[in-house]
Amino acid sequence: MNRKFDLNCSSPQRQQGVALIMVLLVVALVTVLAVQLSEKLQMNVVRTMNYQQTEQAYWYMLSAEEIARNLLQLQLDESDGVVHQEQVWYQQTQDERVYPIEGGGLVRVGIKDLHSCFNLNALKGDGLSNEQLARRKVQFRMLLLAAVPDMDAYTADTIVESLADWLDKDDRLSSGYGAERADYESLAVPYQAANDYLVHESELRLIRGVTQPIFQALKPFVCVIPNSNKLRLNFNTVAEEHGELLHAVSLGGLTTDAGNAALAERPDDGYDRVEDTQSNSILQQAAQQTIRPDFGGVPQASGVTAETIGGMFDDLVVKSSYFELDTHVSVGDMVLRGQSKLYIGTDETVVLMRGLGEP
Repeated sequence: MNRKFDLNCSSPQRQQGVALIMVLLVVALVTVLAVQLSEKLQMNVVRTMNYQQTEQAYWYMLSAEEIARNLLQLQLDESDGVVHQEQVWYQQTQDERVYPIEGGGLVRVGIKDLHSCFNLNALKGDGLSNEQLARRKVQFRMLLLAAVPDMDAYTADTIVESLADWLDKDDRLSSGYGAERADYESLAVPYQAANDYLVHESELRLIRGVTQPIFQALKPFVCVIPNSNKLRLNFNTVAEEHGELLHAVSLGGLTTDAGNAALAERPDDGYDRVEDTQSNSILQQAAQQTIRPDFGGVPQASGVTAETIGGMFDDLVVKSSYFELDTHVSVGDMVLRGQSKLYIGTDETVVLMRGLGEP
């Protein structure tokens, strides 16, 4: 008996099974798409929130900068430009005053007088005589040796001359201790000398001879004033434990210990005139001594001697024009750090530099 089968016909159960499989596949596909869309939506929400918080934190930083500018302008106008540690800006910085903002955020602003530290750009020779540049090199060399007691003389000479080469306009070595473009291009990770002003003190780490331990030891004593090679040390605002700065700037007229003692003897509201600093008994005693500049092993230009590079207290002042703001803003989960460098003049304030990130 011959049996015939219709291959084109399926049983109802088989049709139902195929339909169920199709439905399950569709459900699985829709589920996968829904999960992916949900993840992307969550990422977009988080990204949008981060963007909003970052923008809000940035504008809070600018607002804090504007308030600080107005505060400094007001206080300098009231004191005829004299700056000291009893002023509100300094006291609030020392107290680490924190200001709440809407939404549970916080703002903290620290203000630093850029005349209370050694301006690294002071070694840029533009407009300086041989005697003036030699004075700056001696001062920086003496600061290096005071701040890093275990530093040898050769390393100090190398750092001083290399910084001067980094700042000058040309690619010629100022001495055998210096470094220029060719020296940096030959490194495993090559780069070029700027041949211009430093913008931030962290650039010192790029200078030949400056290791990380040396940089960290020197960091509390140095700063950068943008586009200025002037060195003015405000005796009123130098930190009380930074006698190394007075030792260096006075060309050895003061030891580090004597510098600390002189700073401790200051009146709370500082001195009103630079001439009044001579009433400080430690400075009076030092003024009777002769300077002891340390020229190191670098050959000096003709006419450069201890007698021609200037006096002991030529670089001391009691007025300041340049300040640095360190702003810390917390908004939601976002924390923003920013730095601004300001010029505070008689009639105007100017933001010279603004940056984001850790100082």
